[in-house]
Formats: sequence, structure tokens, C-alpha cells
Amino acid sequence: MRRTALAVTAAAFIAAVPLLSSCSGEPRAGAAAVLGDDERITVAQLQNRVADVREAQNASPQADEMIDQSGDLSVDTLNSMLQGRVIEQAAENHGVTVPRGEVQSTRRDEADAVGGEKQLQAMYLQQYSIPPQGLDTHYKQQLMVQGLVEELGIDPQTQEGQARLGGVLVEASEDLGIDVSPRFGEWDDEQVRLGRAETPWIKQVSAAPEGGVAPQQ
Repeated sequence: MRRTALAVTAAAFIAAVPLLSSCSGEPRAGAAAVLGDDERITVAQLQNRVADVREAQNASPQADEMIDQSGDLSVDTLNSMLQGRVIEQAAENHGVTVPRGEVQSTRRDEADAVGGEKQLQAMYLQQYSIPPQGLDTHYKQQLMVQGLVEELGIDPQTQEGQARLGGVLVEASEDLGIDVSPRFGEWDDEQVRLGRAETPWIKQVSAAPEGGVAPQQ
């Protein structure tokens, strides 16, 4: 539960068209977002991630409801991908690493708390549009947030601690130099989010589902 509370704090802070062109003016065809000089999230990668969500949703008995509630899934998915990269960059900046075994044990613990792996997958898909194949990345990034909190001695339950954690994420966002295609909106370093995004798991993360475990990220 302590691990989950730390992840909620990070998510709560984060909540707080034409071709994308480089600084030289040359178009970067096929890019949904460019990070720095050479890292790209391509439109194809984004479409594949959206397709994973839609495939999982369509296989669910609540398919119609989930699809209706998922909003602009392309924008929200890109927002989630970029926020994940910000967390990874912040962890790299401060020497925080997460062993794979810790990711797996965290996932097992939360699956046990909500009644099993099947229930865990359904919960994240229905409430936060995270498909099963995205859960390991999700847990890894949230454990990175926990590692940052511990490494920097941050108390995320205080306003000062939240401000400090926010500053760490803002710094990482600025380090990445995120440039988003206007087709998907504009990235805001200070808010660490796409201006048009309405990602459900960020807006609702503080509300624990039945079973007592609040989702992370």
C-alpha cells in the first residue's frame, strides 16, 4: 500500500495535422513526437499502442461502455507514453533503477489484492485504458517514482514534498526537449502533459477501486 500511495502522489502531480518540424525547419515525417535530437515516437508506434487498447476493449463484455468513455484515445495514449518517458528520464538523472523481479512482485501483490491477475487486467483496462501488455511498463515506471522519492528523501504527503517531486519531473521533461506534432496538441513542460489530453488514470487515480488498492500511474 505504501508503494501505491507514492505512485498516486506522482500521478496527482502530473494531473495537476501538419508534419512535425525540427528546429531547422525540415519535416520529421511520421513522427507523433520527437524527444531531443534523435528519439522519436512514430505515428505507427502510437497507432499500435492504441490498437492494443482497442483490441483488449473489444474483447471485454463492457466493450461499448469502455470505448464510449475512452475519449480521444490517440491523444491520451501519446500523453501517457510521454509522461512515462519523463519518469524514466527523471530516474536516469538521479541514478534510480528498478529490477525486473521487483516489477513482477509488485504486480503479483496487487493482483492478489484485487482477486487475481484477470481482475487486475480488467480493472486497469476499464478504468484507465491500460491494456494487459502495458502493465509491466506501468509498474516499472511507478517503482521508479518510488525510487526517486526514497533517493531524494522526499515526503510526498506534504506540499513541499509534492513541489519538489514536481520540480524533478519538470526538469526531466525539459531535459527531453519534447516536441509534439500539432496534430496531437502541444506539450507543456510545466504541467508535464499534453494540453488536450484527458487521460483517465491520471484524473481518477486517487480513487481506490473496490478491493482497496488504488491504481498507480
